[in-house]
Amino acid sequence: MSSTDAPVYVSNGRADRADRMRECLADFSKGLGLRELWLFLGWRDVRKHYQRSLLGPFWLTLSMGFMVLGLGVLYSQIFKQPIQDYLPFLAVGFITWGLISGLIVGSCDVYSSAASSVRQVRMPLSIYVYQFVWRQIITFGHNFIIYIAVALYFGLWPGLNGLMFLPAFVLITANGFFMAMILGPLCARFRDIPMIIQSVVQIVFFMTPILWDAKQVPERALFLHANPFYHFIEIIRDPLLGHAASLENWGVCIAITLAMGFVAFHFFARYRPRIAYWA
Repeated sequence: MSSTDAPVYVSNGRADRADRMRECLADFSKGLGLRELWLFLGWRDVRKHYQRSLLGPFWLTLSMGFMVLGLGVLYSQIFKQPIQDYLPFLAVGFITWGLISGLIVGSCDVYSSAASSVRQVRMPLSIYVYQFVWRQIITFGHNFIIYIAVALYFGLWPGLNGLMFLPAFVLITANGFFMAMILGPLCARFRDIPMIIQSVVQIVFFMTPILWDAKQVPERALFLHANPFYHFIEIIRDPLLGHAASLENWGVCIAITLAMGFVAFHFFARYRPRIAYWA
């Protein structure tokens, strides 16, 4: 047989991508099955920062509570708004931003902070993502006590609209999960990205209606609607204040979540085998 008659093997790129995606989904399925492990590890991460302290993790609540109270009193005078209206508005916005920024900034350290475990312990890499998101949920749960206290003090009752808080919380958490799937491996590979992310998050905080109300700048509606964080803040803040979030806010958030999920799973499937070398 001549050399021209020899069989030629061609790599099927589509088959390779399908295999990687199956392995990725299997990784997350196995990680979900080990929920007792990452539930324990996430809670331990929160507790270890406050070992031997009297209040423990509730120092998170106390520190944010004083910040919300101080800023609420100050900015209600600056914006000339009644404190009973502005303080709940600020509390929900601040607590929600704490969850969003924690999910974004913390995603950068998902794998680099657990480098020794990633290299030495053979277990699904998704466990670190589950652990991280669970830790942020615990922190948010502690901070949510601030909203409950403010609502009770001012007699705020969101009614049935408040139930929409639950799907809004799920959307934000899902986006944080997808963000960790992207930024975790990416920041393990490029160690300058976490500093860039932190700087961007600080800038976005002032560009998002957290301290100020979106109704104060109606002539810049395009500037607001192009800010995805504005929509995520609104779908949580409106229900907790007793209002119904707009269909635009929900539509944008759902579209972003679907896009993030698509990108995250394809990105993670492609680079999952390299995480142990990058961490």
